[in-house]
Amino acid sequence: MFRKASSSFAGEKMKMELIKSSHSVGESNFHFQFTPAYRRRIFEDKQVAELTLAYLLEKMKQLNVVVLAYGFGPDHLHLFVANLRFVSEIEFVRQMKGYSSFMMRKYHWNLFKRNLWGKKFWSEGHFYRSVGEVNKETMKKYVEESQEKHWEKSKIVNQRLLDEFY
Repeated sequence: MFRKASSSFAGEKMKMELIKSSHSVGESNFHFQFTPAYRRRIFEDKQVAELTLAYLLEKMKQLNVVVLAYGFGPDHLHLFVANLRFVSEIEFVRQMKGYSSFMMRKYHWNLFKRNLWGKKFWSEGHFYRSVGEVNKETMKKYVEESQEKHWEKSKIVNQRLLDEFY
């Protein structure tokens, strides 16, 4: 089951808004999946899942990353995050997994030590995908409606039409 950061949802479309700063406007949203070491079913224990999430949220707050939604399976975690602007995808994963692993092993080892051993909490790999509202139609609408002030369509030479990309 997936949950929004503040409440559960079923079939709701997540609203992803553009983030504005002094010199940019955009969105940077990602879907991540993390798997515990040895694909063990440690998240069947609700306390392990809640503590892991708490440490991940703490680190995301430090990085100014917003969690849109999350979901636990018995042997994996899905995160939907926004505002991943100031850290790369791989650095985000490294910090999330490193911090949560360290804290879980340091303070809560007794909750999962029968399932995990050594200094591992997470597996080495991860899944990621950028997500958002960008597709051919939204790009075309943006170019046609928002960018007219930057050029005159009739004076563009060698412009590749958006329809040609797909």
